[in-house]
Amino acid sequence: MILDAVTFSPTVTLPDQDRDGQAIQYFLVWASIPANDDKGIVIDNVLEGDEIEVYNTAGIASFDKVNMEPIKGIVGIINAVAGGAIVLAQPEMAPLVAGFTAGVEAIIAAVPNELGNKRRTAYGLDPGTGDYAKNEGGLIVCMPESNGAIYATDKYHLTGDTKNDGRLYKYYSDATKDVNAFFPCPVVNDTNDPTSPNNGRMSATSGKSGRGAVNILAFDERFDDNAGYYNVGIIITRHKNLDQSVQLKEELIRSVPGTIF
Repeated sequence: MILDAVTFSPTVTLPDQDRDGQAIQYFLVWASIPANDDKGIVIDNVLEGDEIEVYNTAGIASFDKVNMEPIKGIVGIINAVAGGAIVLAQPEMAPLVAGFTAGVEAIIAAVPNELGNKRRTAYGLDPGTGDYAKNEGGLIVCMPESNGAIYATDKYHLTGDTKNDGRLYKYYSDATKDVNAFFPCPVVNDTNDPTSPNNGRMSATSGKSGRGAVNILAFDERFDDNAGYYNVGIIITRHKNLDQSVQLKEELIRSVPGTIF
């Protein structure tokens, strides 16, 4: 595996190949997304057939009656190719971990000491009541078919018994399904069928021909009374380049330093 393309900005462009000209199989992305950032982070140069998977989250945000200084999200990225042992350790990882940690600390410094109402995890869960929010809060992953960020207008609100069951696919609005967006939610009711509408979604595969961009942001329509942030671990699988004889994905995720999440 080769570590490459360390960057810290709200936008990252996936390279077509690594610095040695090898085809990239996976991109490991870490992001920190302030809840009051109406643009979120952007992952560009996503190809048709690329799978975007949220594998971990941390952080809490509130969506009512709090002011927080505007601050942009950050992204750190590692490109992974077959051909060698995976070593996510010092000194290779030091610049990425240090840079990402410094960026997160800057975001944390902007967060008020007291968060407001409507607290939500990245999955839209209120940790105090155990309820899932239908209309705002948590994250939305806007796939290339969305053609940009999606906001929490009526046509994208969740439906049904989301409050008690979670952000299951069957509770997505038709507008959300039509653009292949998803609300990260790890609830699994049907273990025999990962694509069952009775399950939440943690990933989606781009169906847009050519190249596109993924936007990830807090699910809301009005952002100026939000506070807090979400850290998100994302792994992007470039299926057209996969070498099935080399199992990189699980090793990549296992090797992430514990200080990140």
